[in-house]
Amino acid sequence: MLNKKYVSIAIGILFCISLSAQDIPDGYYNSIDGKQQWDLKTALHRILKNHNVLRYNDMWYYYHTTDVRDDGYTVWDMYSNTVRYFNSNPSGSTSGMEREHSLPKSWWAESSQVEKYDAYTDLHHLYPADGPANQAKSNHILDEVTGAITFNNNVSKVGRSEHASLVFEPADEYKGDFARTYFYMITCYEDYAQQWRSDALYMFNNETSQILKPWAKELLMKWHRNDPVGSKEILRNEAVYGHQGNRNPYIDFPKLAEYMWGDSVNVAFKLPEDLKTQEPVLLIPAPVNSELYIGSIRKDSEIEKTVLIKGVGLKGNLQVMLFANTSGYFGLNQTTVPSVLANSEAGYSLKVTYNPKDYGEHTASLVIYDGGISGSVLVPLKGICTDNISAIIPIGSKYADLYSENGSIFFRTYTPTDRIYIRDWQGRVVYQTTCSGDWQGFRVPAPGVYIVQINRLARKIFVK
Repeated sequence: MLNKKYVSIAIGILFCISLSAQDIPDGYYNSIDGKQQWDLKTALHRILKNHNVLRYNDMWYYYHTTDVRDDGYTVWDMYSNTVRYFNSNPSGSTSGMEREHSLPKSWWAESSQVEKYDAYTDLHHLYPADGPANQAKSNHILDEVTGAITFNNNVSKVGRSEHASLVFEPADEYKGDFARTYFYMITCYEDYAQQWRSDALYMFNNETSQILKPWAKELLMKWHRNDPVGSKEILRNEAVYGHQGNRNPYIDFPKLAEYMWGDSVNVAFKLPEDLKTQEPVLLIPAPVNSELYIGSIRKDSEIEKTVLIKGVGLKGNLQVMLFANTSGYFGLNQTTVPSVLANSEAGYSLKVTYNPKDYGEHTASLVIYDGGISGSVLVPLKGICTDNISAIIPIGSKYADLYSENGSIFFRTYTPTDRIYIRDWQGRVVYQTTCSGDWQGFRVPAPGVYIVQINRLARKIFVK
């Protein structure tokens, strides 16, 4: 049983740091104050390079928060105007779309080695993309098409430019997004400079500081200036920070690009006073109360997630604990984090394990306190137990695996003989049957929102 101290700590969620969509954590950028050009870029590199390394197979789970439009259903695609809906399964892919490395993965390593690098799963440059547009983009450089066009869907364009036979040009409304993504990548991964491969060398140099060739610098700075930071980027940056633990500084401070490649290269950057702090602050996990997704796994198996813990000015050791771990399926490798490690550039890697004994979604909370931080930081944990690792997620023993595709609802329950009812948005039953325990399907009469009910439990699903 928790003692009163731990109960009060858990209640400390009320005192957790809350950030608005445009807020930057105090202390996050302390080390860049007073730095100029390449010293500034390297200082940013040191802030960004150590982050939570995500799993490539989990990208569609993260896209539900990073790349969803305001309607809550459709994917924000910077590569086409095709309207596509998220799979109702939170980790299922969207038909017709792919996970796109906006900075091509072939630029830093050959195919057999590429997955060993952190950039491979960096969510800041991994976008959901229209399949045909992504395939047309291939590993081409960014540029403006001035000659023969080989692909054009009115958002993405591929064709000849004065710098290469085939280049990729995004729509004007996204050119700034791509420029700031590239600025982030060559800053976070400036240590890749010596290994940029042949395709990258159209735009890049093999040097840690400048990296951008003169023509590429002029192009990206033009795109950056002409297409300023918008709310989409701000919200996405915050969401990625919640998952990955680092930020895109060129979204937080658009003027930063001028200090590296523009009109302020001879000026030292001054961090706004209200963002400086000498107080103890926990920077990672991000104090935005984002859910930490451990992953999906089969019953009686174990999966481990590394969670970076990093702070500024921590005074004394941090304490970590699990709260509301009612299933007992989550575990920690450590309950005390030395402040000397948490304050370091590399931070401290905490191991969180998930070992489920029954099907469904399981949750708990990771609570971090002491070290002099104000209150406590609480991070919700979630793991999913399923026998279908490919995608479909059971919500509980009496819920069905459930997803929609091509105008149909597909379902399965772990409790055969359950009755299932499918209702339209007005509550009218359009289909009912007895579950068999295997996959079954129903083609809906029209696109829209439906309610799938098994016994007294119900889920909403959108069918296009």
